[in-house]
Amino acid sequence: MRGMRLLTAAGALAMFTLAGCSASSPGITNGTTNSGGTHAGGGSGGGVTFAVTINWTGPDPLQGSFTDTSTGSGYSSCSEYGTRTGVIWESPSPGSGAAIHQVQGKTLGFLYTIGTNTFHGPGTYPGTLTATSVQVGNDSFLGSHDATSSVTVNADGSGNASFGGLLNFAGTGDATESGTITWTCSG
Repeated sequence: MRGMRLLTAAGALAMFTLAGCSASSPGITNGTTNSGGTHAGGGSGGGVTFAVTINWTGPDPLQGSFTDTSTGSGYSSCSEYGTRTGVIWESPSPGSGAAIHQVQGKTLGFLYTIGTNTFHGPGTYPGTLTATSVQVGNDSFLGSHDATSSVTVNADGSGNASFGGLLNFAGTGDATESGTITWTCSG
């Protein structure tokens, strides 16, 4: 069973790692997803900024904050970010490549997404952690059968997200990583 779980985890890690190699957001190419959906963030003109706070517990505890100026660059206001439908909604994130942010001296990776047909504006959306994984430094934590995630989007562009039950990809034990992410929006 553990071999099956690691095989599944390896596939998810490969997807998460390959998505992180892109110069744009995972699955996004020139303003559209690879499946043809519209993506509102990452464009030019206007833009909103997110103050993001994280609080993670487990093998890699991490508490701190960073500012995301990329995710909301295609929105004219925070309320548009929180309410615009017909787009792939993406959470604030620590960035990728040279633009990645650090917390407590460690790089981190996570992204919550809500599909074009699913995002209906403010509300709570379960199961939205992309690739069901987070990364802290060189450690990757991947979803198991007990993994959970959700995100709440508010009309003012603020929100929060959580995850739980993610296992260390290295298989160094049964300790799981869990955490919360909150953000406010300005601009």
